Parts: sequence; structure tokens; C-alpha cells
Amino acid sequence: MAIVHETVERIGSERRALEMRAVQQAEECKQLNEANNTLSAKTLSLAQEAAGVPEAKRRLEAQLSECQAKLEVAQDEVAALKSLEATQRLALLEELNSIQTENNNLRAQLRAAKK
Repeated sequence: MAIVHETVERIGSERRALEMRAVQQAEECKQLNEANNTLSAKTLSLAQEAAGVPEAKRRLEAQLSECQAKLEVAQDEVAALKSLEATQRLALLEELNSIQTENNNLRAQLRAAKK
């Protein structure tokens, strides 16, 4: 009878250990499910983000092309203004030279008239 009693106690002890292990495994399953749900949500979010990347890239490339075109126009305008400025500077220098020559001639005439 002692053997039966020991066997019953051993089986009861094993049963309690199995029940504790089952509770631990249930908690681990719960935690794994929560982690899986979190990772699934992140994966979905990343997939949606990745799906938008080609569109964003296309928009950025379009903006870049537009900016490059505007830059080219601005550079052409700067070049035209520099050319105009050089032409005006040359004309002003020629006019200054002409006025100085005329001024020198008038001074010479004035000196000649005073003599």
C-alpha cells in the first residue's frame, strides 16, 4: 500500500509540475503572440512605407528636374547680365575717353586763346 501511496504522490507531484509548466507555456505563448502582433504591425507599416517610396522618389526627381531647369534659366540670366554689364562698361569707358579727349582739346584751345 505504501507503494501505491508513493505512486499516487509521485503522480500528483508530476501532475502539479506539468500544470505549472503548462501555465508557464501559456504565458510564453501569450507573450509570443503579443510580440508577433507587434512585429506584424511594424511589418505592415514598413510595407506601406515601402510602397510609397517609388512615388516619393518620382516626386523628388520631378522637383529636382524643375530646380535644375530653373537653375539653368537663372545661370543664363546671370550670363546675359554680365555680358550687358561688360558692354555698358565698355561704352562708358569709350565715352569717358572721348570726353577726356574733348576736355584736353578745350584746355589746349583755352591756353592758346589766353596767349
